[in-house]
Amino acid sequence: MNKTTLVGWVLLALAACGQAWAQDKHIDVTVQEQGGIFKLVFQNSACPERPNERGCIQADYGSSPVISWGLDAASSNEWSFTRLQFSPDGAHWGDPGHPLQGCTMEDFNLAPDDAQTGLASTARVVADGKRMQIKNDNVNECTTHYKLVAARRDGGGEIDSDPIIVNRGGGNP
Repeated sequence: MNKTTLVGWVLLALAACGQAWAQDKHIDVTVQEQGGIFKLVFQNSACPERPNERGCIQADYGSSPVISWGLDAASSNEWSFTRLQFSPDGAHWGDPGHPLQGCTMEDFNLAPDDAQTGLASTARVVADGKRMQIKNDNVNECTTHYKLVAARRDGGGEIDSDPIIVNRGGGNP
């Protein structure tokens, strides 16, 4: 193999890795206090068609992104993510009478019990609670509502985010 061919293969491999990484979706999160009440607040959108809809996540069919959320430096000193929760409709959270949709269960590889609790058992808290991640296989057309929960590092309580919609496309890749 000559140098030119080797360089070509290396560039192709790097491009493939970069393309896979580019599919991932990230939302920046901060903690804001309003009238003595703390809330997780989304800072950006991962929906190309709705850039002003903070917290929105949109993934193309078959893209299989890792979705992540990250606390800003100031917030992560005092708070850490504890869990990700899904809802079938944005109104019922952990309500056995309103289980999660099959498409949500399948795309996020959730455990059977998650359908009733809404908890995302496959979500991972990483970087000492500063980040939350979940893999989205994205093989179904589906709309999923989610919210994040964080706890105060000194044990002084929990806060959550407003519910947000994750849209995932279906059909042919």
